[in-house]
Amino acid sequence: MSKNKVRISKGFWLWCQFSHKDMNYLKSIKSKVNKSFLGPKFDIHLTLIGPYLNLNNFQINLIKKTIKKQKKIHIKLLNYSYSKDKFTSLFIKVEKNKSLISLRKKFYKTNYLNKDSNYKPHISLFYGNKESKEKKRLILKLPKLIKKCIINKISIVNVDENINKWKIIKKIKLN
Repeated sequence: MSKNKVRISKGFWLWCQFSHKDMNYLKSIKSKVNKSFLGPKFDIHLTLIGPYLNLNNFQINLIKKTIKKQKKIHIKLLNYSYSKDKFTSLFIKVEKNKSLISLRKKFYKTNYLNKDSNYKPHISLFYGNKESKEKKRLILKLPKLIKKCIINKISIVNVDENINKWKIIKKIKLN
């Protein structure tokens, strides 16, 4: 996140979520991370776009319409990584492929904020602050990543980072 940007901690985000098999696999990794780091609870996801300050029924229907004919997307998991930022503290780096960028572009005309071109797709495993050496040590204990995952749904999520709340309010299945 660039230094001149204000982080919006309350709003609605669009998350990509995965096939049942891939969700279980990713949840098992996140569970191993949380046994060591005790982070806040949130569903496994890849953030697609946001935030939206408000979403009414019209806007939710627009989101549904925008992805009505969207097919499932295959993504490539690259590696485990970490940063000093609380919300990218420990994560799985995801390849920024054409399908993911194309899906994201479908929402450019909607009323979300932070229209940042510096998109770094990832799957968060932990939110919080830990020392880099602790993260490196834990990464060494995590299982080898599978090569690919399937995104088969978009979730609309009500987020309040001030109280560590991420509530999925609508799931939309992809074709």
